[in-house]
Parts: sequence; C-alpha cells; structure tokens
Amino acid sequence: MNEKVKEYFINQPNLGVMEDATVMGRGGDPGCGDYIELYLKIENDRILKASAMVAGCAYAIATTCVFTELITGKSLDDAMLLGGDDVIRVLGEVPEEKIHCSLMGPEALRNAAHNYIMAKICTPFEV
Repeated sequence: MNEKVKEYFINQPNLGVMEDATVMGRGGDPGCGDYIELYLKIENDRILKASAMVAGCAYAIATTCVFTELITGKSLDDAMLLGGDDVIRVLGEVPEEKIHCSLMGPEALRNAAHNYIMAKICTPFEV
C-alpha cells in the first residue's frame, strides 16, 4: 500500500453523513463488501460539498475520499466526466484487484445525478 493510500485511509477526509445533502447516490455492492453512499450539496447544478459513507477496505476508503475531493466545486456536468482513472492518477499505484474501488465514486455520482435530475423534473411548481 503506497503512502497516499495510507494517508487517505488514516485521515479519511469528507467521510460521514451529510445532514443537509441535496441528494444521495449509491455505488458498489453491499452484498459483496465494498459499498458507498455519496452525499452531495448542490446549488445551481454545482457541487458545493461532497461526503460519503464507505463500507470496505482501505482502498475503498481512499478512493472514495479522493473522489469527493475531485468533484467538490465542479459543475455536475464536469464532475460526471471524472472516472476511476482520475482517482488512481491522484493516488498513484493501485493493485489491479483493487481497481474496482475507484469505480464506486463515479457509479454513486451517476446514481446521485439521476436522483437529482428526477427530483428537479418531478417537483411540482407553482403556476
């Protein structure tokens, strides 16, 4: 395990439930182990804040922490362009059997974006 992964695992930035989240999305598979819930505070389609709850190994925790940092401050459209490769680029070397951990954040973001868009189009409005 490289030093960056250890640092994120120990410090765990942006981990925790966000009580005032605009939306939440899930990634991974709770039945198999690695799983995240991604919480986003969104205003004017921009991610102001991101946090997550993670069930999994040190790599799952580190990759999720990096992903929350990468998407914070970005427009939802720009954040959707980020993938597991971007997470791995920040962390450096990740064992092949742990690459799937870097994909949970983007998966959870797609799920959250879907929930966000559905809430926007399905919310009643005043005439």
